[in-house]
Amino acid sequence: MPMDSRYVTEIPLLDGRVATVRPLQPSDVEPLTVFFTSLSPETRRYYGPHPFDRPTAERLCASIDESKTVRFVAVLDDGGEASQFIGYMILTREIGKSDIWRYGARLHQGKCACFAPGILDGYQNQGFGTQMARHVVDCAKEMGLRQIILMGGVVAVNARAQRLYEKLGFRRVGQFWTGEDKKKLNYDMALEL
Repeated sequence: MPMDSRYVTEIPLLDGRVATVRPLQPSDVEPLTVFFTSLSPETRRYYGPHPFDRPTAERLCASIDESKTVRFVAVLDDGGEASQFIGYMILTREIGKSDIWRYGARLHQGKCACFAPGILDGYQNQGFGTQMARHVVDCAKEMGLRQIILMGGVVAVNARAQRLYEKLGFRRVGQFWTGEDKKKLNYDMALEL
């Protein structure tokens, strides 16, 4: 599958290296598996759009359909045989039933996508996630989208993620409770493009 060059960019890291952000490709099973299995328990706790294992990486790489979902990866290639993924962000037009129910009439039907960002632990808090997310937002505009919502919301205690979303222009539009005892506060946030 030819890669759409509009969705590709390079982002400099603080140490001078450069990460290439591009859509996920069918051949990315191994680096995506390594990315998933390298995430810390804390990062996994806050970021949960799907399991973090090899079968999931295989399924995602085998079922790429950019008309519905673009999975962006940030690739750090140090010149060796293997490339390392340091970021993974989902932009999907497939909005879950619970998100549709919570957002209701606030959704721009047909012009909305869900967003779920994830950055490898060693590259968090360096501004890289913000730069990668800005690229994904720019791509959403290029796709003709008018709105981006957070996939499954953001946990209220995850202040770092909320700051990222606010930097990007997301605003809180609601709240909901999850967990077995319904005591875990979450926020719905939306970005109007």
